[in-house]
Amino acid sequence: MAVRSKPLGPSSQRPTRQQRPPAAVRLRSLQVAPRKPFAPYPIVEPPARAGIGAPAGVLMILFGLPLWALGAKYTLDGIVIGINMLAAFLELPARIPAPTGWWNLLLIPVGLLFSYVESSVRLNLFGGPAQLFALIVLLVLTHGIDIYTTYLGISSLAAQSSGIGQLLNLFWWSPYIAAIVLTYLPELLIRGGWSLLTE
Repeated sequence: MAVRSKPLGPSSQRPTRQQRPPAAVRLRSLQVAPRKPFAPYPIVEPPARAGIGAPAGVLMILFGLPLWALGAKYTLDGIVIGINMLAAFLELPARIPAPTGWWNLLLIPVGLLFSYVESSVRLNLFGGPAQLFALIVLLVLTHGIDIYTTYLGISSLAAQSSGIGQLLNLFWWSPYIAAIVLTYLPELLIRGGWSLLTE
């Protein structure tokens, strides 16, 4: 029996799979268009000061230096008074006279030493309990002695004989306030003025 064969033609061809494009073509079609680079963030300039930095810094230093010298002078007088009080307590016959003339220049190293310790020594929480306790004792003694000796110098008879001394001893409480102010205010003014000049 003869087998009929279907005519071969375009309608009789079996569907074939589409051929995949070459790898280079596929990669080119998968590439994404390059993104535009991000624009840098705008740099915001701090508002410029209206020219008050340098003048204010100079004025702060000019006000702070005389106050610092005044406080250092009273601190030096108070140290002498304190040493004489200790000598009287120990019944020692010698007494130190109040500094006059060129001896008053001792106020510079004494005042600088107190100012340096008060402003530069910081508590180290990681140095161990012994070091932390020693630093606390040092700061308490430094601040306490500085305020107390300034108070002794302000309230002494020699200070009361001058016009500034009489003003600072106007009320019973004014020497205490003046001692605290003269201990801390001059350093704040000098440091603040210097920071304004160097910014």
